[in-house]
Amino acid sequence: MKDFDFDKVWLGIVYGLIIPPVIYSAYLLLVTQYDIKRINVSLCMVANLLPFYLTLNKEKYKATKGVLIGTFIWAGIIAYFSLFTDHLHIL
Repeated sequence: MKDFDFDKVWLGIVYGLIIPPVIYSAYLLLVTQYDIKRINVSLCMVANLLPFYLTLNKEKYKATKGVLIGTFIWAGIIAYFSLFTDHLHIL
């Protein structure tokens, strides 16, 4: 594990795609248990700021690019569901 290079685009994409659903699942758990007011689904993408800044500060620029790609993939999915279907009401 010592020789593994974490500066890979695919690894950043995995970070960018996995972290928002994990945060959203934790958020749904809190909402259902404690009856907290619901917030916008797209705000769960803010969780990608953590791996973005960590990879940026460690100068792992390929992984940073991957995190941004993952974020843009989620943004496209959320935009599609909010604009063209009735499954996700953002506005």
